[in-house]
Amino acid sequence: MNLDVLISGAIRKFHNQTAVFDENRSVGFTELGERTNRLGSALAALGLGRGDRIASLQRNSIEAIETDIMAARFGYVRTLLNARGSADDHTHCINHCGARALIFGAGFADHVDALRDRLPGVEFFIMVGEGPDRGLHYEDLIQRHDPAPAHWTVEEHHPHSVYYTSGTTGRPKGVLLSQANWLVLVRNHLVDPFSHACETDVLLHATPLSFATGCMVIPHLVRGASQRVLEQFDARRVYEVIERDRVTTTVLVPSTIQMMLDLPGSGSFDTSSLHTVVYGGAPMAAERIRETHERWGPVLVQGYGQWEAPQLISYLGRSEHVEAVANPARAHVLASAGRPLSFVRVGIMDDAGTLQPAGTEGEIVTAGDHLMVGYLGNEEATEELREGQWQRTGDIGKLDEDGFLYLTDRKKDVIITGGNNVYPRDIEEVLYRHPDLLEAVAVGVPNEQWGETVHVVAAPRRGRRLDGAELVEWCRERLPSDKRPRSATIVESLPKSGYGKILRREVRQAFWHDRDRRI
Repeated sequence: MNLDVLISGAIRKFHNQTAVFDENRSVGFTELGERTNRLGSALAALGLGRGDRIASLQRNSIEAIETDIMAARFGYVRTLLNARGSADDHTHCINHCGARALIFGAGFADHVDALRDRLPGVEFFIMVGEGPDRGLHYEDLIQRHDPAPAHWTVEEHHPHSVYYTSGTTGRPKGVLLSQANWLVLVRNHLVDPFSHACETDVLLHATPLSFATGCMVIPHLVRGASQRVLEQFDARRVYEVIERDRVTTTVLVPSTIQMMLDLPGSGSFDTSSLHTVVYGGAPMAAERIRETHERWGPVLVQGYGQWEAPQLISYLGRSEHVEAVANPARAHVLASAGRPLSFVRVGIMDDAGTLQPAGTEGEIVTAGDHLMVGYLGNEEATEELREGQWQRTGDIGKLDEDGFLYLTDRKKDVIITGGNNVYPRDIEEVLYRHPDLLEAVAVGVPNEQWGETVHVVAAPRRGRRLDGAELVEWCRERLPSDKRPRSATIVESLPKSGYGKILRREVRQAFWHDRDRRI
């Protein structure tokens, strides 16, 4: 069994339907099958074979999806680079994974030119789109080769991809995933959060394909859904595309959801086609969830996961959101990350490796056939995560009696003040109730007496005003003494990654400089 069995089956079944489209053109399932076979054959003619690594540096596009599907069908091991990443990050990831070919969008031509001397292992530079001659052209390769399938066998144990972690604690680690990992991912998506996916769906890729939305490409292809690509997120454009193309499903992060809700005139757009908006990558406060339901209806699905255990571990479905919003007695569920997927085990473990009972905080661990092969070239780091059949996530949380998982924080983000562990999320859930606040993080800052005290960095909503001292006083009335912020800084916006996640480490570092703190 391999991914091409699923992909080829979908191409045959839905051959008359549109597979992927943008504002200018569309590609049907049959054409998608031919183009991906042509591209795979072109790489084979260049000398690449099963297991060879290719890197893709593209914004969302039809070609980016074709590259992804082609690699899965031919057994090339692909790395999707963050289009907003730095030159140093791109250099590290390309060299670390051992890429022999780099497929890049024309908009990155100058960027890639500046990297060429730093990429000794890359033999083939393939440019997508029109622009100055940079050697090999994507479309030329496709047109020059026959749509032949791979002439080698791809099996479950063969590698599929290398994903790079965000690098918040140093150089990004390469997460090696197999074809089996990806088959499990497809199964888990279609058994649980997307069991309703079908050929009438329109999936919008508005966030980077190298992020969670990319995991939905093959599951939705298998079910015959059409996939609309948007080059990059823009709140107004997302609304326009939803309305015009009758989008049913998309993936966002909390910050992009808030940008859409705050867009002037957003209420005039027709979003009635939407039935599923997946959010993840960062916690979403209960007040924001209620606001989203009021505006868009019962569409939210939360996903919690990580590349080391791709890509979902637990989820909070639409019906659970609806019940928790409507019933005050169930409101606490909105603070959870849902329950484990059907084929995924989740537990809470202490530092000694002992599983903990319901209601006890500890490190979240997971077990099942979804676990990564390991960190590429770093067996020591892989072993640090493994506890028998379990794998540590680095997240702190607890399970309740009903099986709902509550994330308290990343293990490294715990604030230790006066010997007490304080979890930033407990504070941030309260902060997000403030009517003038758009986004905030709570971090520990150095204090001679207590070791650390709680400090808040917050940004106001558009057209609103926040005052640091007033925000501290507001929290004083709503938080116990050990969790109360002692100070606050008001900023226009918080630093974010290319995927829209708030960079908590960057915020915290500004207060520690050369002081010693584990981060």
